[in-house]
Amino acid sequence: MLYVSINKKNEITGIFDRPLGGVKTFKTDKPVNELIGRRIGVMNPSNMKIAIICNWRTPCGISTYSHFLVDALKTKVKEIKIFSEIEDKADTTHDQNENVVRCWRRGESMLPTVDEIIEWNPDFVIIQHEFGIFPKATRFLKMLDALEDIPHAVVLHSVYGTHMDKTICTSAIKNIIVHSKEGKKALENLGHTSNFIQVVPHGCLIFDDVKELWNIFQTPYAIIQFGFGFFYKGVDRAIKAIGILKNSDPKFKDIFYCYLCSESTNSSSVHGEYRDYLEDLIKQLGLEDNVAIIRKYHSDESINNYLRTAKLALFPYITDPENVVYGASGAVRVAMSNNIPVIASESHMFDDLEGIVPRPKNEQELAQEIDKIFSNEEYKTSLLFKTKSFVQDNNWGLIANKYLNAITRILENNNFIEINTK
Repeated sequence: MLYVSINKKNEITGIFDRPLGGVKTFKTDKPVNELIGRRIGVMNPSNMKIAIICNWRTPCGISTYSHFLVDALKTKVKEIKIFSEIEDKADTTHDQNENVVRCWRRGESMLPTVDEIIEWNPDFVIIQHEFGIFPKATRFLKMLDALEDIPHAVVLHSVYGTHMDKTICTSAIKNIIVHSKEGKKALENLGHTSNFIQVVPHGCLIFDDVKELWNIFQTPYAIIQFGFGFFYKGVDRAIKAIGILKNSDPKFKDIFYCYLCSESTNSSSVHGEYRDYLEDLIKQLGLEDNVAIIRKYHSDESINNYLRTAKLALFPYITDPENVVYGASGAVRVAMSNNIPVIASESHMFDDLEGIVPRPKNEQELAQEIDKIFSNEEYKTSLLFKTKSFVQDNNWGLIANKYLNAITRILENNNFIEINTK
């Protein structure tokens, strides 16, 4: 690291090997004798080497997010290298072509990984964070410490509004990216006032073909939900809403709700417990012929086919007052991208979709929304128009640009600069 003094025209007038008052820092490969008289400026993204710490090609939403982001970024920067978690179920067949090195495990030291990153000499590091991926504060904090001299940002996919213990990690992060204004406000309310927090929305895919497939369900009231089997997913709320509809209107006697319950090896016992609870509820309500729970991980292509066949997608997530989480759902965006009507919930995972999709707060309101979409074609059309516009305005290409803008602001904020022209 070198230090420079500059004049009012941003021209370099002196070079030092230690910091002086009011002097800016920069990284450069140019010979020292060529620097005097050159101007300084923040690095153009097209010249950047970006390292990303994440899990890669595993059955996980963060992995999927990282993959979509890298696909959108890779044509806009010089080079990207993935420093991935070692995971038994990961698909490693693409590692060489995708510039992936698998070098760390959950809860273990990140210092060897940081050493590999420093050796690669990136211009910026992006860390895709979830507390389940980085469960041990000692390891996470030491990683931040070791990355001190490299510009970096941590993407917080979950912001916990009521867990003070988690602020031990989040308050130490200098540069934070979150997915919603509400998530940023939650951090500020927790005392994160000296952190540099930016909002970059979650991206949306643009599919070439979203035409409806032949309705093999053979009911006009086929409803789909997908995602990992956790209690907060609100599947019990959806099942109760199905029961209300079936018992209140004869036209819904053949209504069908299919929940694609994905599984993760890290939470298999929780998934099993949740399914047992849901199966008992289905029997209690007499909905054995109206509700199916398919317990397996589905490929993206398979989920898209379900969405193009069903007539409505539900995401009835619930909020535990003792465990308030802010974030953004990737699953709901996949449904929206497939041009299918979507109903979400009051969960803070959908705060950025306020006014775009319905957000009922209980099973009664959910049943009413389902009925309204199936009964009112004009209402359904208006929802599809709003979701289509949202998808276009938040496609991954545009989100990649917002990432690069966020990186530029971080570089400026931390006085990291590169040599410009004479």
